[in-house]
Amino acid sequence: MHYKRSNKILSAVLAAVMAITPLSAGLVPAVAADTTASEPESTTAPQMTEEEKREEARKKLEAQIAVLDADLKAAEQRLAALAADSKNTEEYINALDEKIGIINQQLTVLDEQVLEYEEDIKVLQTSIEENQKQADTLQAEVDKVQAELDDLNEKFMAKYDAYCLRIRAIYISGNYNLLTALLTCSDISSFLTRYEMIKAVSKSDAQLLQEIQEQTEQILARESDLNEKKTALDAMNMTLLSQQNELKYKQDSLTQAQENIASKKITLAQDKAESDQLFAQLTAETGMYTEYRNEDQALTDAAEQQIEDLMNGIISPDEVSDFTTGDRDEKPTVIYNDTDVYNRSDGVYNMTYPVPGHYTVSAGFPNYSNGSYHGGIDFPCPTGTKVVAAQKGVVAGVKRLDYSYGYYVLIYHGTDANGDKVFTLYAHNSEILVSPGDSVYKGQQIAKSGSTGNSTGPHCHFEIRVGGTRINPKNYLSK
Repeated sequence: MHYKRSNKILSAVLAAVMAITPLSAGLVPAVAADTTASEPESTTAPQMTEEEKREEARKKLEAQIAVLDADLKAAEQRLAALAADSKNTEEYINALDEKIGIINQQLTVLDEQVLEYEEDIKVLQTSIEENQKQADTLQAEVDKVQAELDDLNEKFMAKYDAYCLRIRAIYISGNYNLLTALLTCSDISSFLTRYEMIKAVSKSDAQLLQEIQEQTEQILARESDLNEKKTALDAMNMTLLSQQNELKYKQDSLTQAQENIASKKITLAQDKAESDQLFAQLTAETGMYTEYRNEDQALTDAAEQQIEDLMNGIISPDEVSDFTTGDRDEKPTVIYNDTDVYNRSDGVYNMTYPVPGHYTVSAGFPNYSNGSYHGGIDFPCPTGTKVVAAQKGVVAGVKRLDYSYGYYVLIYHGTDANGDKVFTLYAHNSEILVSPGDSVYKGQQIAKSGSTGNSTGPHCHFEIRVGGTRINPKNYLSK
């Protein structure tokens, strides 16, 4: 009952406030309109937020995945059609290698997608933690304001009840006013006494009403504050719920991508094994030995870095001072004599075949038959066949690997007319007959052929590198 009375008073006050509000609110649009009208139009394109950038990156990855999925499906259909005739053909092996290439691309894109999901999850978790702290703070503020409001309502009801009793007493006394009270006095003394009593009661009534009005205003203010905080809390809780749902979606997507990667790696390993087995059988039947075309990229990269280091490590006597003055930290691998190599002469390109008497090429430059890159030319030959230096020079390095180039020799021949350094490389040997720093002449035996490293059978893989770039050896060889 008390709260119903309180609500009546509060409603009356609110009605008065609402009656004033439209008037002041109506002024706002006009002011806003004047303000915006005076602002010049911006000509600068809006900058993308970090979230927009991440969303754009996600869409690009999804588009790449869709294209690769379609490519993989087409490759599998070609394989199925070829397998119906025979798997033991170069065409089938090339189609299988194409599928392997597509899966490798898929793994690259999926790895990028995993990184995107992990970054999204990290950002979301950080945002959720911050928003949860804000929600906890808002909840504490709501509880505090609610407690204050309850206390104000309790005090208000006490005053309100007292005021209601006073009004009831006046009502029961009937039509009794100040003039009646004063005129019925028997003497001046009683008149003055009654006058003072009436003044005191009226003052008390006015003070009581004033207190009720003040408490009403306080309650309205605190209720407004409470409603604002509850609205903010509800909005924050909605944001948290949305973020938690998004986080779960991202975590599920991450798990799915990781499972997809694991599945594709299994398929990739199986396809590589099948390709290598079929290719080994095919080259054994034809004698056209070369390299397996699906070596792990990390091993290939490691071998290439090793060769690059060897090429950078060979210097002339004039360059030795560069290594001793602190300009370079590494030590040279080989110091050569100028008389052992060409100096700005295209005569360096007058080369002989690296395996005398064996001129058949099983894999040419710059691609294998399946289209993948091949940086040299391969000469099939029996194990132990003589391998010779294609031109005079200095041995820049020798390595004995159980992967990639296997046992190989790298020779430095000097510079061509443009000043570019020229190197030749001889790979997959069974035995190496020279050492780093040795001077060799054109046609000198440097190794015995073999099938070490990534090789389907005995052959010599031969490369020419000019200025660090591989070129077609076929154009520079003569018998």
